[in-house]
Amino acid sequence: MKTTSLSLVTLTLILAGSVGFAKPSKSSKTVAARPASSQPAPKKINAAHDIDSLGGNEALVQMASSMDPDNRARIVQNRLVDRYNRFEIGASYGGVAGGDAYMRTQNLGASLDFHLTPRWSLGVRYYDYGNDLTPEGRRAFEQAQAAYNAGGRSYSIPDIDYPLNSLIAVVNWYPMYGKTNLMDIGIAQFDLYVVAGGGQMQLSSGPTSLLTGGAGVGLWMTQHLSARAELRYQNYKDQIITGSRNIDTVVGTFGLGFLL
Repeated sequence: MKTTSLSLVTLTLILAGSVGFAKPSKSSKTVAARPASSQPAPKKINAAHDIDSLGGNEALVQMASSMDPDNRARIVQNRLVDRYNRFEIGASYGGVAGGDAYMRTQNLGASLDFHLTPRWSLGVRYYDYGNDLTPEGRRAFEQAQAAYNAGGRSYSIPDIDYPLNSLIAVVNWYPMYGKTNLMDIGIAQFDLYVVAGGGQMQLSSGPTSLLTGGAGVGLWMTQHLSARAELRYQNYKDQIITGSRNIDTVVGTFGLGFLL
């Protein structure tokens, strides 16, 4: 009886150990591995791959592949306006500073330039001058007029010699070029240039030689139309009763040009 009870206990322990360490079946493994939700697990994002592939955008990939890093600076160098062997006509308005203290001078100008290359051009410019007395000039003439009307024997009249017109031949050099956003309307090109030349000026006393030099900027608003601002030094000699004088002036002009 005692032996039988011991055998039953031993058999019970062996069966319990076999159940506890039994290998789970294939079906139990599948159920344990799946999440509680029936939806599939979210796809993992590979940020490094997305950056390398430019987000999978084929157009960007092709654009990046076609770029030549050695020629990126040429984007600025490519001119949209062809200026090889082209004529440009223009008109301008400006003022003159310096010179005779009794005179105030303005000018209307017309120009014709031949562009040999985008960097060099030859031109001819004609200016017609309009003159008026400055406040100091009016005061001096009014004093002389008043002294004469009063019968005075001693009075002075300012001696003036004013410009009538001028014709100048010039050489233009364009060392700097760039592009700018024109009020979000479009991309405009501009040139900074240096100008030098000489010619003849017609004064109220007669003709005289003229030398000039300066700098300017040309803004290309379209393929044919440009706006220009220019500042030049100008030198000539005029003639008054006491002899010739060396006249130094500064001429500033604003104008438009049309490329033929």
